[in-house]
Amino acid sequence: MRFSLKQKNNYNVSNSGRNSLLPALLLLFSAAFFVFNAYLPAAGQTTDELKQMKNEKQRKLDEINNKINQLQKEVKQKQSAVKTLNNQIAIMNLEIAQTEAQIDFTNNKIDQTNLEIADVTGQIIVKEGEVAKQKKVLKELIVKINELDQTSPLEVALENDNFTEFLDQMQYTTSVQEQSQETLTLIKQLKSELEIKQAELKKQKDDLDNLQDQLTLTKANLDGQRRGKQEVLDQTRGQERAYQKLLAESKDLEDQIEKEIYDLDAEIGKRLGNRKLPPKKGLFAWPMDGTMTQGYGNTGFTSLGYSFHNGIDLANGGGTKIYAAGDGTVLDTGTGKGAYGNWVTIKHKVGSRGLITLYAHMSSFRVKPGQAVKEGDLIGFEGNTGNTTRLLYGPHRGYHLHLTIFDEEGYGVADGKLTKQFGAYQVPYGATYNPLDFL
Repeated sequence: MRFSLKQKNNYNVSNSGRNSLLPALLLLFSAAFFVFNAYLPAAGQTTDELKQMKNEKQRKLDEINNKINQLQKEVKQKQSAVKTLNNQIAIMNLEIAQTEAQIDFTNNKIDQTNLEIADVTGQIIVKEGEVAKQKKVLKELIVKINELDQTSPLEVALENDNFTEFLDQMQYTTSVQEQSQETLTLIKQLKSELEIKQAELKKQKDDLDNLQDQLTLTKANLDGQRRGKQEVLDQTRGQERAYQKLLAESKDLEDQIEKEIYDLDAEIGKRLGNRKLPPKKGLFAWPMDGTMTQGYGNTGFTSLGYSFHNGIDLANGGGTKIYAAGDGTVLDTGTGKGAYGNWVTIKHKVGSRGLITLYAHMSSFRVKPGQAVKEGDLIGFEGNTGNTTRLLYGPHRGYHLHLTIFDEEGYGVADGKLTKQFGAYQVPYGATYNPLDFL
């Protein structure tokens, strides 16, 4: 139904109608919203072009990730072979290639994240434009209502020639009220969507910052790997006999520090006895992508009278992100050249008891004691710190994450004893569980 300007100016709207004026804005601009959104501009690209670019980046990321996994398999095969200088250099070359692939992966991930930021930024621009349009229409409707409110219902009735025109005018008034309410609802909806997009943009920017940190660390890891390879060549002068002597000396130090860890854990384990918690599969999430290179228990990796590994090892390219396995609070952190190197422990509540997860040998960590974390929060990056000398290659050596689960009862942190060889370091200890029973 169409109305003349005179008719519109003569309509009276109640005070309650004035408060519900926003829906008209919704109806007037909803069509424009969908047309505009279909041609979303971001970083100079259309939505379809951005989607195609993001898909291509994902294909590239999958390709690089497959390459990293294949290199890891080759490293694992080499680690199980006889320990010779040639094999040691071959392992180092594979690890260097893996880290180079990790750098390539991170660079592509940064590109992909920038595309996501461009996409979300474009969507935010659209939402802000729509909110501005709806506010403009709302302002116009409020002005119109104020004009209509100046005329009383009696005046409206007297100005109309017949009853039909009067009813048409009253119907128009009702329509304006309904439109105003719909417009108000739309503005609220648009603002809510805008807040969601802004939060999404913040997350993407945080991810970008973390990726930049990861790239810096991975490049540093690569430099360290190359230096380590040169050190082995310099120390052995390419001679197998010199390498075997160096290997024996390193093995002796490893045995001493592994015994230190074993003795601390074993003592607490005896005290706790059969009061340990039963297994609960799925309680924790896997903290890192990678290949499990060593399991829990009597893995036989030492030459001493004991052969107990108090956790599991996960390996991937140097600098791989490490995440919290579950909700909890950061309990302790430590650094040093002995034992676990750079490590973090997180306390998790399990019923009336608690479990503590240890993340060890990291290149660096991003949390501090007392900090609350959620499952999946970034806590650090995979490294090769502590007692993980490259000379002692094997399933428990080189770049990897060592994950241990301790019982809360009896957990503690002791000062390391082999300070003459490794300098100051600390050793978290306690009664341990097989992580696979809780992952």
